[in-house]
Amino acid sequence: MADPETFDPGGRFRAEVAASQVLDPMPGLGELARHLGLPVDQVVHHALVRWSSAGSEALLAAPPEMLVALRDAADAADMARVRGIVDALLAGWDE
Repeated sequence: MADPETFDPGGRFRAEVAASQVLDPMPGLGELARHLGLPVDQVVHHALVRWSSAGSEALLAAPPEMLVALRDAADAADMARVRGIVDALLAGWDE
């Protein structure tokens, strides 16, 4: 397992995950599924697919947060942070 600090320098993403635990997304997703006549697990799956692929779509609209963070880390010559961001961007890709 990778060192979480290398993958998420400063723990910002981990803090966002912790803060999101007070919210329950299921009522909204359940209502959406009900209105569309779809099983809620399919709507949840779709939401996760959209979220996980949003980085490539964001390239068409505005500079993605990860690329801005990568530029800022490079400008600061913070190679550990650059490596962590690159690892996050490539997570799940097979070489």
